[in-house]
Amino acid sequence: MTSVAVENYLKSMWELGPTVSTQELAQHLTVAPASATRMLQRLSQRGLVEHIPYHSSSLTAEGVRKALIVVRRHRLLETFLARTLGLGRDQLHDEAERLEHALSPALEAAIDDYLGNPQRDPHGHPIPGPLGELPHESDVPLSEWPLDITATVVQVPDRDVEMLAWLETQGLVPGRELRLVAHEPFDGGVTVKLDGELLQVAASVAEEVRVSREGTA
Repeated sequence: MTSVAVENYLKSMWELGPTVSTQELAQHLTVAPASATRMLQRLSQRGLVEHIPYHSSSLTAEGVRKALIVVRRHRLLETFLARTLGLGRDQLHDEAERLEHALSPALEAAIDDYLGNPQRDPHGHPIPGPLGELPHESDVPLSEWPLDITATVVQVPDRDVEMLAWLETQGLVPGRELRLVAHEPFDGGVTVKLDGELLQVAASVAEEVRVSREGTA
């Protein structure tokens, strides 16, 4: 059985990947670098991580598979909590983080079936399949979208509560259509037209919001 700590390390490495330094991983998990080094050595011995001391680490194919199992549980739980309990997008991540390690395969399958096999979570992130497969993604950051082409918001971040609250207030959420009308020359932000109104979006936000011509799947 995979421990909670191991699952957290594998998922974090997948989120930060494809390669990650020990310092970066330690900061992400808020642990001491020495603790991260010891865990990476253990994961390497188990064939889940390729660890190069004093350099970087990456997940093996088996490590990726196990990481995506945790990602699948997390995103299914976010979808379940949103649809059944009505939790807001800014509440979902932390609650799912607490529950994901306790979800049995049977309950995971039951939730998936109950929800109708959803393809994306409420933040727009794709939900891996039961075997860890992920669909091909064609979306790009809003900051990279061309001018005067209609786009659909596909993904918003799931960890930054303040950013999520602002996006909700502005209606910049998955499924909404917008048109990019200007790239700001100095700060890297953008101006979009949303529901006929102009909205200035800071560079840090435009880099986190992902859009696509096709919209959500």
